[in-house]
Amino acid sequence: MPWKITKEDIRFISLGARILSCGGGGNTRSIEALILSVMKDDDVIEVIPIHEVKDDWWVTAIGIMGSTVLFNEDLPTGEEVETALSLYEKEYNKNVDALISIEIGGVNALAPLLLALKRHLPVIDGDGMGRAFPELYMTTLHLNGIPLAPLSLVTQENMKFIPSSYTSDQAVDEAKSFAKNNGGHSHLVGYGASGDEIKTSMLSGTLYLAYRLGKIIASYGDGMTRLRQIMNAFENSIYGELSFVIKGYVTEVSRWFENEGIVGKLFIESYTKQHNQKIEIQFMNEFFFIHNGENIYRVPDLIVFLHIDSLEPISVVDIQKAQSVIVLVIPAPNILHTTDMLTLIHMKESYQLLKKEEDQ
Repeated sequence: MPWKITKEDIRFISLGARILSCGGGGNTRSIEALILSVMKDDDVIEVIPIHEVKDDWWVTAIGIMGSTVLFNEDLPTGEEVETALSLYEKEYNKNVDALISIEIGGVNALAPLLLALKRHLPVIDGDGMGRAFPELYMTTLHLNGIPLAPLSLVTQENMKFIPSSYTSDQAVDEAKSFAKNNGGHSHLVGYGASGDEIKTSMLSGTLYLAYRLGKIIASYGDGMTRLRQIMNAFENSIYGELSFVIKGYVTEVSRWFENEGIVGKLFIESYTKQHNQKIEIQFMNEFFFIHNGENIYRVPDLIVFLHIDSLEPISVVDIQKAQSVIVLVIPAPNILHTTDMLTLIHMKESYQLLKKEEDQ
């Protein structure tokens, strides 16, 4: 049945979305503060589970694309995403019945909540990535043939509508160019489809999972109790069973900008004398590769860094030398491991190599 997001719940979703962001996706605190500034104490946002989405609804994905660093330096007013929806509905001559997040990792978990609050629309419990990915087309919506265009893009000063005549590749190129030339980021409304199409293309239950994870982190239980609760939350979801990789401290961090992204690597040494004494982790906007001498973990599975005491998630931007951390890996939903999806996120060859190494 539908559930309601209250003002208190926004903080929990913000925290949980940072876990599912795998170190990327942007800092959710800014958009969290924006929502709280316009949300009244008795306001609620209705969330619709997948089995209650009506076939004849028109659903659009909501998100923020471009540099999340620049987004936090040039905070939105809150009007941009509403303007983007109005532009979409006017130019496409279609009324939107419900919203869904383009990705559940980071700020995009909260973007549809802001719009839902302003336009009194329901939000579907799910998203198009199940984590954070760096590119607009790396979605299960795209994988299942839902076109990105028509697409509306809005910044504080400019707007652009990309019609349905554009292919998804053309729409991505136009959107990236628009964002780059307008402050480095943009609010977007796109991937429109019927409720029937969305239900067969989305990853379900991810918004509620973000809420559950955030509530666990924000609770007052001891660290081990909360870690077990986090493990429990993933076991009762579309994700696989959580694995504990290492508990230790960061000995080295190298980070630089490449192709408009944050790229680098780091090393962690364990506090114990067990087999995982030292690991290497590479990142490219998100944590994407772990090698510990025995096992290899990589995208699309979720690599998560938590503060050793608070258990709050740590991003690739914030990770520092000498930090004490816990590293977890959560197997991604099955659809992200299919050949077509691995090809879409440029991980097919790496995944095949990994499977070969595991079989030897």
